[in-house]
Amino acid sequence: MTVIHKNLLDEVLDYTNRANPYPIYARMREHPILVQDDGRYIVSTYTEIRAILQDPRFSSDLRKGYSQADQRILPEHGEVSFISLDPPKHDWLRYQVMSKFTPELIYGLRSRTEEIVKELLDARRNENRLDIVDDFAYPLPVTIICELLGVPREDEPRFHIWAEHIVRGLDPGSHSKAEIEQQARQARNELNQYMGELINSIQKQPHPGLLSAMLHDTTHEKHMGKEELVATSNLLLNAGHLTTVNLITNSMLTLLRHPDSFEKLRREPTIVADLVEEVLRYEQPVQLIRRTTLTDVSIAGVTIPKGAPVYLITASGNRDPLRFTDPDLFDPARPDIEHLSFGGGLHYCVGAPLARLETHIALTELARRLQAPRLVEDPPPYRESAVLRGPRHLLVNYERLLD
Repeated sequence: MTVIHKNLLDEVLDYTNRANPYPIYARMREHPILVQDDGRYIVSTYTEIRAILQDPRFSSDLRKGYSQADQRILPEHGEVSFISLDPPKHDWLRYQVMSKFTPELIYGLRSRTEEIVKELLDARRNENRLDIVDDFAYPLPVTIICELLGVPREDEPRFHIWAEHIVRGLDPGSHSKAEIEQQARQARNELNQYMGELINSIQKQPHPGLLSAMLHDTTHEKHMGKEELVATSNLLLNAGHLTTVNLITNSMLTLLRHPDSFEKLRREPTIVADLVEEVLRYEQPVQLIRRTTLTDVSIAGVTIPKGAPVYLITASGNRDPLRFTDPDLFDPARPDIEHLSFGGGLHYCVGAPLARLETHIALTELARRLQAPRLVEDPPPYRESAVLRGPRHLLVNYERLLD
């Protein structure tokens, strides 16, 4: 099969398309495998993406074969997080986390999550406008992840800025902007320094939280070194709140655009689980995943050469009409919502259960308590990032807030 050269990824990265990249994804899917003029391969169809996520010939290790431009998102010093590693080290580091990040731990966070949601909404009791992002969707998961890890909540303003710069540097092609690259590099270095100092403090005096539990673990023969723990902690801190902010916000935006679904959730809160899975398919928080080939690989009739950067456009796969009936229709009653939004295979998202828990509780309470909510602006202003796609603000007016 002839390889098609189309620079559609550049169109996705163009901020003017941030509010609605889906027509571009539809054009991508006309050819399951595309290659840009710079040698980056684009995979946009459900079947091919799902197969690659399970294929050990596609590496998650950013140090294996990526272009010099892509290498610039790596830290200058220290380790990379386990989501950017292959087995066996990936498996060992992931096990270290999963042995502490148990279903029992996540379930135990339910009451605390409900408490935070109540506090955040009660604070708007005398108001008639809510910014879903700043007033609700951001403070909820960041409070939970800080308490879970043992990171001081008062330090949030510092790592909030670092996280914003790091995310901006993740977009393919952002390396062409020297200022963004420099800010992302500096943010990674400062976050590493901060986490290293926090770990030093915890080493001297155990604290509540996962960081202390992993640092003082006595159940395994081998433990994470400091650099490995720093990289793992940074991953859990950033991934533990950034994607959930987008998931909650994208969910509310979708529900307010589909008021029948919002009202049904108010009447029947038990539908929240299916509703969130459909939002994950329909408006997923993370739009694409990086991989690189460890050998020549033939897929969909195209041979991708060894060492090629490959971008799996999972948000496109989730709208593939060959997999989902009426994929551009938001349907929480959809019978088979096997989406790609948490990845797959060995790298299936560690934080998926926590993100689901927080979003289920958040949406249920928003639907119950907000009376006659309506969007102030549609489309809302979006974040710069095309990878972590979601509104920067989502202003909602409402008549009143129920107890």
